[in-house]
Amino acid sequence: MPLQGELHAQTGELSLISLYMPDIDRAAGRLVADVQISGTLGTPFMSGMLKLSDAEIDLYQVNLGLRQLGLEAHLTDSGVDFNGSARVGSGTATAGGHLEWHNSLPRGKITLQGTNLRVVDIPEAQIDASPNLDFNVDGRKIEVTGAVRVPFAKIVPKDLTGAVRATPDEVIVGSAEEDPAKRFEVVSTITLTLGDRATIDTFGLTGRLGGSITVRSGYDAVTRATGELSIEEGKYTAYARKLDIQRGRLIFTGGPVDNPGVDIRAVKQYPDVTAGVNVRGTLLQPRMSFFSEPSLPQSQIVSLILAGGSLETAQSGAGNEALLQGGAILAQQLGSRVGIEDVSLESDPTIQRTGTSSPTQTNDTSLVLGKYLSPRLYVSYGVSLTQQLNTIKLRYSLGDHWTVKTEVGQARGADLVFGIDR
Repeated sequence: MPLQGELHAQTGELSLISLYMPDIDRAAGRLVADVQISGTLGTPFMSGMLKLSDAEIDLYQVNLGLRQLGLEAHLTDSGVDFNGSARVGSGTATAGGHLEWHNSLPRGKITLQGTNLRVVDIPEAQIDASPNLDFNVDGRKIEVTGAVRVPFAKIVPKDLTGAVRATPDEVIVGSAEEDPAKRFEVVSTITLTLGDRATIDTFGLTGRLGGSITVRSGYDAVTRATGELSIEEGKYTAYARKLDIQRGRLIFTGGPVDNPGVDIRAVKQYPDVTAGVNVRGTLLQPRMSFFSEPSLPQSQIVSLILAGGSLETAQSGAGNEALLQGGAILAQQLGSRVGIEDVSLESDPTIQRTGTSSPTQTNDTSLVLGKYLSPRLYVSYGVSLTQQLNTIKLRYSLGDHWTVKTEVGQARGADLVFGIDR
């Protein structure tokens, strides 16, 4: 059956858009359509023009607003050509492209460019971006390539230490499953470059971020990245002690984007000694060690960082006492952050003998982590701050009075303990 007709319409009511696009919270503007229809009922053809002017769109979740939005699309028998622009914050975004339909699926290319676009504006982050992106559309596959420069960012995230990290096998019960045949597959390779005004302020860490990474997503189940980000002019504050970050790097080598390599060196200058920490490993599994110039035992370095003072006080009994007092506060907060029930610093006297001289007594300070694996089984792991020594202790309750205790470390042993309640 042949088709022949025209459609001429205009409206200033665009609020219905949010019903079909839930991410859009508010839409306003003026839409004009002049379309000619031809062909057959089985194969219709449309030509003409669609024009959107003086439009506004708001996305409340990221506080993103598009103003002075304009879009003009020209329909032809082969597809649609379109271009548009909008104000985003203090910047301007432009988009354009050509799409054709084959077997009811789109094919074509879209470009997006902009300068100083305020893409996120919430209390936890304000981010301006300057994108230069290409979207290659091939049926249900969309490939995004290009670069995004971030000239300005101020990141002040919330305290998420109480949040639980989702496991890879987590299943959300009751979630609606989308038909895979109707799903668009989006893959992207985007280079992200930070400008001179990207800063972070979180958990006592302040500094300016720099560097560039290339992020790849959609090609497999993991979003991956290569490149390096740096922390410049950075400081770390802990218990009123500020450490200057001499070197801070996040190193991406093609692994998961949320677990880069870490290389951080933070120092504090005291009257006669420089003390600090080195952090290596990965973001999810960091390894921390202490250092000083001149060289000091690990416990004295921790004492300096926690309690301050000088080389003389760090080597005295007062330094050890300050270490335990300050370390107890540090350990308790550390435990609450990582979900371990018991975290503490313990000091045990040890006897050292050197040659034929008289034995001397020193204190061995250890960081001890403990947790109940069951109502009867308790496990603790101690890491010495003064020696290359780790200790594992297990305590298992056999009943109301009997308990088995074992220890594996510098010494090995087991005890069967009978207790009487009073």
